[in-house]
Amino acid sequence: MSTSGGYRGLQNFINEIRQCQSKEQERARIDKELANIRTKFKSDRGLSSYEKKKYIWKLLYIYVLGYDVEFGHMEAVALISSTKFSEKQVGYIAASVLLHENLEFVRLVINTMQKDLLSRDENYQCMALTAIANMGGREFAEALSGEVLKLLTSSSTRTVVRKKAALCVLRLFRRNPDIVSVDTFALKLCNLLQERDLGVLLSSMSLLCGVVSHDPQGYEVVIPKVVGVLERVAKGIDIPQDYTYYGIPSPWLHVPGCP
Repeated sequence: MSTSGGYRGLQNFINEIRQCQSKEQERARIDKELANIRTKFKSDRGLSSYEKKKYIWKLLYIYVLGYDVEFGHMEAVALISSTKFSEKQVGYIAASVLLHENLEFVRLVINTMQKDLLSRDENYQCMALTAIANMGGREFAEALSGEVLKLLTSSSTRTVVRKKAALCVLRLFRRNPDIVSVDTFALKLCNLLQERDLGVLLSSMSLLCGVVSHDPQGYEVVIPKVVGVLERVAKGIDIPQDYTYYGIPSPWLHVPGCP
């Protein structure tokens, strides 16, 4: 909860919960706080940016403690649409934790996510990709897979975004395999496996394993590229120190590459 630093009311609430002597005492304090937050959200008085974020952080804390949070979802969705980074960040985090694909109003965030994917702000792109990967169902796959695939395959996309995009495509593919066509996607995977950045390679290899485990037919063209990746790793060619584990160059690429 480090992102929530500076919210005195939240910090005080967490301290009070930690000082509870019994589960019943904790439950009573949680119920009191939930009632207060519900009242604040229903109030005609508009909440400040600080208050919106503080109450959403409190709901998230209550949720991770194991209690049901049955409201505040729309407030989280509203924060995602904000143009302020701090509000959008809290909204995306809350949505990723509290929402799931079967909720009716989840579709309300699709347009905002689409705008964030198309923006040139890599922070917005990364937040949207993370949320899609956490929440995405068939409706997300049908509406957003095109934008996610463009981010993955575009040479102008930053590497940190491409890594997230690869794993996001994998999540959407598992929900709806029709988002990719083997005729074109096999060649795109070949290009991805020629990346020099090991982070992108790791994510792309995970994506490849997920796709071929569903149906390997048509992906034979990728085999030479996989062999090339394994050869590079085995010989320790252009392997940053950060990707070396106990003297072994990127063992995480050996495992998926040698099924």
